[in-house]
Amino acid sequence: MTTKPPAGVNYASDDELVKKIYSAIDELKNIIPIDNERYRLSFCLNMYYENKITDLLDAIDQANPQSSKLDYPELLKKIEQLFAEKGIKKN
Repeated sequence: MTTKPPAGVNYASDDELVKKIYSAIDELKNIIPIDNERYRLSFCLNMYYENKITDLLDAIDQANPQSSKLDYPELLKKIEQLFAEKGIKKN
């Protein structure tokens, strides 16, 4: 029996929006302690920036980070503040 080698990984450069989003959300470990929930939130926020989700609060609601220590409106303010500091803007 033979197996195929695993698929290669395409790493995103530090200049790409998706990398900036994931890196910024990873800084919220003290607010959202579960890794998978931060990844899911980053994915949904990326969908917002790609215009697949209409509202930032809808992206947070769709990600549903249950381990978040903040309510969704408070989390929204924190994310907006973090993105403003990092220079992450929607085109």
